[in-house]
Amino acid sequence: MKIYNKGYFISGIVMVLLGVLNLGLGIARKDLDISLGLLLVGLFALGVHFIYRSMNKKLSTVDKIEKMDERNQFVLLKNRSSAFQIQKYVYLGLTTVCLVVAAIQDSKMFEYIGTGFGLAFVISLFLDIATFIYFESKN
Repeated sequence: MKIYNKGYFISGIVMVLLGVLNLGLGIARKDLDISLGLLLVGLFALGVHFIYRSMNKKLSTVDKIEKMDERNQFVLLKNRSSAFQIQKYVYLGLTTVCLVVAAIQDSKMFEYIGTGFGLAFVISLFLDIATFIYFESKN
């Protein structure tokens, strides 16, 4: 059969391989429980679904049209922007909580964790400014 959507095909193969790897690890550890079973069923089902969609010409064409649709691209752009803004404020909140806990408990560990979250917050601010400057200069 011919592969019409290589991205979906690779995703499907990776999911099936992850399922096989998890199954092998579960058997080796003798630790097959319901949660691992659900994970394996999910990985195999999604993997096979993606492989099937990648080899079906009609479904692959629909997927490519959906990916190129302007409305879908706009929704994806808004989603990524909102996720980035939420991520920034989560970093700020975690920084504040960790530093307050570090001050109350006199704990270096929370101080270091808070500093790490603070650094991530500062990096996200600089990235926000840099991307704004970049896209402003392009227009």
